[in-house]
Amino acid sequence: MIQKALGFGFLFVIVPLCIGLLWNDSWKEEKNAVARIYLSGFLTQFAVFQLIAVPVMILLPRGMNDLVLLVSAVLILLSAAGIAVYFWRNKKRKALQSALREGILKIRKQLDGMSWGMRLYWLIAFAMIGFQMYMSYDRAMFDGDDSYYVVQSVLADQTGVLNRIRPYTGLSTALDVRHAFASLPLWEAYVARMTGIHAAIVAHTLLPLVLIPLTYLCYYLIGEKLFGQEHTGKLPFFMILVGVLQIWGNTSIYTNATFFLMRTRQGKSVMANLVLLALLWLLWEIMERYDQRKYGLFCLLVMTNIAAAMMTSMGAFLAAMFTGIAGFIAALRLKCPSLLVQLCVCCIPNVIYLGLLVVMG
Repeated sequence: MIQKALGFGFLFVIVPLCIGLLWNDSWKEEKNAVARIYLSGFLTQFAVFQLIAVPVMILLPRGMNDLVLLVSAVLILLSAAGIAVYFWRNKKRKALQSALREGILKIRKQLDGMSWGMRLYWLIAFAMIGFQMYMSYDRAMFDGDDSYYVVQSVLADQTGVLNRIRPYTGLSTALDVRHAFASLPLWEAYVARMTGIHAAIVAHTLLPLVLIPLTYLCYYLIGEKLFGQEHTGKLPFFMILVGVLQIWGNTSIYTNATFFLMRTRQGKSVMANLVLLALLWLLWEIMERYDQRKYGLFCLLVMTNIAAAMMTSMGAFLAAMFTGIAGFIAALRLKCPSLLVQLCVCCIPNVIYLGLLVVMG
């Protein structure tokens, strides 16, 4: 139980918040900076794992132990760097404590200025999110793709072999580049190692409790952009509407709501429901600040593109295409051709990843 609590706290609380502090300079003027820091840190954690997992997978067929050590060491170093950068930028010994105190005061001030009707709407929105988390936990659905992806996580965790065992037969096989380079199943195995929870339980039970609220955090940040600071009263209605569409969205097995709530653990679901939303929000932030030289946002965009490649092989292509189209439209609208060039540079990891797939496939 202690290992489970410590592992969960390390991977899903401490690491995202501390690594997210590396990007704090981009959000220091925002009202909900903590939400942006957490999401930024989580996306960076995904990207770091992908950057380490692919070369380890290629060079060390039995390298699960090495992967766990390398990823943990890098995450600890980046977390320490995030804290150090935050203190250095603020140049105060108790800067972090004061920031937390200010954040709590801001939340209290917002609650004090909120009408009871608005509080009720937010309560309904949170209740709907909690209902989805509970149903995903209590009524975990089996899917045919689990016989490949979840079994790969279990094999990596229990045997230490990285994508060299065929899940359907248990026999040795060559590296399946098309599926293996999307390393989310290995990340699930890494989470299993760190928490001491069986990899299948991590995939079916633990991840929905993390990924569902994280996705709604993206919706919240996008809602802020849609309605603006002067119309934040519309946000709870937006969140309720999104919740209704997700809960009653199982009109076929192909809708994003079906993937979101029933196949939360699969890379294609995380790509469509989380990474693309994060890309939309991040591109929005970049275009609002295109003249402020916020280079940290472009670095975070690179991390998000790498995270897209981690989810599915098509993720790298889709993320690059989405970034390019959005950049082209923004460059025309803002009359800033350099913005398109900068966004295209952020897609270089996607090109390298796709080239690696072609060469090794």
